Amino acid sequence: MLVRYGSHGSNVVKVQKELRAAGFNPGPIDGDFGAKTRAAVLKYQRKYRLEADGVVGPKTWNKLQHDGFADGARPSKPNKPKKPSKPSRPEPVSGPRAPGTSKIQKMLSEARSHLGYHEGAGNRNKFSKALGRPPEPWCADFVSYVARKAGFKVNTASAQGVANYLKSHGTWKGKHNPQPGDALTFRWDGSGGWADHVGIVEKVFKQNGRTYVQTIEGNSGDRVRRKVYPANSSVINGYGRMY
Repeated sequence: MLVRYGSHGSNVVKVQKELRAAGFNPGPIDGDFGAKTRAAVLKYQRKYRLEADGVVGPKTWNKLQHDGFADGARPSKPNKPKKPSKPSRPEPVSGPRAPGTSKIQKMLSEARSHLGYHEGAGNRNKFSKALGRPPEPWCADFVSYVARKAGFKVNTASAQGVANYLKSHGTWKGKHNPQPGDALTFRWDGSGGWADHVGIVEKVFKQNGRTYVQTIEGNSGDRVRRKVYPANSSVINGYGRMY
């Protein structure tokens, strides 16, 4: 992907849609990379500390695809009611109470305690080290670490390994009924193939009639952070219970 001021076509449309989903106004979604789209790209690049050149090259496009605001998910903004009233809030989605609930809460509490943690040089991180593994891409190590802290037994170095573990225990659900504490895996090209990444569902909520998942993920932009996706996002391979 390489589009810039003066570009036209379907790739520009994709960029404009991603910018709008992330809360940056590119103007009309018309496939015309004009001044307004360039201004939106510059604002996006500055916010995410990318090279602010107004050009959507590989780094900016990769960030747009993986920033958690794809397929219509948007950053939360406070409501501004015209009349004094209680602002609307995301509606939580709850499922039946399960036998592993106390462990799930312990796992989520452990995951939250690491928010903001950033890896060192060469993928050095405390999660892989605690599991006796060398520095490596550590999204699965993060999930394994917090799960084991809560008393679950998963211990794998790969995102697909988490899915395979849950499938072998009969708790993989596919893209249905996400619940807090579920592991979820991702395939960034949307093909549903071998998982590229894994995280944990922290919260499930509805907004404007659509269901979203809020996640906690390790090795997301080299750190532990929260993200938000539509529950049926094409980049999500599926969900699985830890118990």
